[in-house]
Amino acid sequence: MTKTMESGRVMIGVTEIMRKMGIGRDKAYELIKSKQFYTIKLGTRYLVHEDVFEDWMKGRL
Repeated sequence: MTKTMESGRVMIGVTEIMRKMGIGRDKAYELIKSKQFYTIKLGTRYLVHEDVFEDWMKGRL
């Protein structure tokens, strides 16, 4: 079972990226807008698939 399935969440937002990386809001938005991994924008929220983000953090992308 993957971590995503355990948490019941598939997409994560800026706040979760901030927590996982220990960075501030400005840096998190800068990272999202750098297009180093696929994100979607729903209204004013940016979201990334948790597995994609985890793979990016591990250098798999």
